[in-house]
Amino acid sequence: MKMQAVVIDGFKNLSNVKIRFDNITALVALNNFGKSNVLSAIDFGIAFIKAGLEEKQSMMANSNLIPLNKFMLGRNYKYEMEVSTEIQSQEFIVKYGFEFNWRDSAQKEPQIVAEYLKVKENDNGKKFTQLINRLGSRAFYKSSETGRCSSRINVEPAELVVNKLRAFDGIYYYEIIKKLNNMKIYMEDNLDPRSFYLPDPIIRKGLESEMINADNLPRIIFSLKTQYSSKFELLKEVFLQLFPYIEDVIVEQFSLNGTVSDQIPDDAPFAFSKYIYVLLVKDCNLSNTINFEYMSDGAKRVFMILTKIIVSGISNVSLIAIEEPENSVHPGLFQAYIRIINQLLDDCKVIITSHSPYIVSYLDPAWIHVGLQKNPGVAEFYSFKKSGQKQLQSDAAQFNMGMGDYLFSLLSDSDDSLSTYLECDSNE
Repeated sequence: MKMQAVVIDGFKNLSNVKIRFDNITALVALNNFGKSNVLSAIDFGIAFIKAGLEEKQSMMANSNLIPLNKFMLGRNYKYEMEVSTEIQSQEFIVKYGFEFNWRDSAQKEPQIVAEYLKVKENDNGKKFTQLINRLGSRAFYKSSETGRCSSRINVEPAELVVNKLRAFDGIYYYEIIKKLNNMKIYMEDNLDPRSFYLPDPIIRKGLESEMINADNLPRIIFSLKTQYSSKFELLKEVFLQLFPYIEDVIVEQFSLNGTVSDQIPDDAPFAFSKYIYVLLVKDCNLSNTINFEYMSDGAKRVFMILTKIIVSGISNVSLIAIEEPENSVHPGLFQAYIRIINQLLDDCKVIITSHSPYIVSYLDPAWIHVGLQKNPGVAEFYSFKKSGQKQLQSDAAQFNMGMGDYLFSLLSDSDDSLSTYLECDSNE
């Protein structure tokens, strides 16, 4: 499923955040504003859909996520996503959303108060068909192509209809239900990537063939080389474009001949591999290959992010969220780095947070959502008007400034001049 847009409200300090995704989407704001909260809220929404009933109840009572700002007290959590998906060679647009009230007091029981699912063919002339319609305890679904969304379904207060319908494999839109329940996103918030490169024989059970969420990067690279050799070569090619002094990236498999003294219990959450994997680099300035561990933090993080983007298609990941991709990366690499990420993306989208004017200067203004505070402590994000995109670049050039420097100077100003560029009404 391809992520097209999300709407989030009532999560920490986020108020009615609407994000429409390009291949790359950037959240830009000053420090400590709420950029990371947007990524967490998207992750929370997907995790909530996939969670079991008890886990949902626990998530709805998470005091770290409940809005505490005086302008948002008592506000429900709302999540909507728009995705596109192909079923039997036909592309569909899917809108799915839900709303629940937080357990913000001991007397209050959390419950889902609304849920809906709408689908249409990806054609401008088509209208959405309602497949799920829920308000409070009354929930309905569409049971046949010719009928209406009027079949009653009983659900628990903390249960989603979209989860219940997984058992209804005879309904004509079952493939959409299944895909919604299996959506994947990947959160890349590891600003220190060193641990990902260490040889490690321990594998978490259930993740033996996992690539996107695996903790051990050399193991991922070996799987990529042996199972998807063209993607491994592509990874090397784009990495060498960014770091031309690197001549080759090599992955080696070493057999572990030792024995484990004690039997690992069957219910242990991990297993020991028969092999360990080592990632090596051939540097044109050195006489011998070196372990990737000894590369700079920036080179290690760039390689890890490029790997995750390339394996996203293999792992059916819809969205990769990256915190501060510029971290530890030399500014001279930013333009090529952004260009390569954009070229590598297929069905997967990337959303980044940044407070670096340098990386922002190499983004298309249409990709950027700017964080503004209309009420103290409340985070809202707005995209640029089409006219505002051109005006921003023109005004930056007039002041002999890069677009990123100019944008951040506007963010730092106490007046409301930035609003004139954005899709927001400054008089709201």
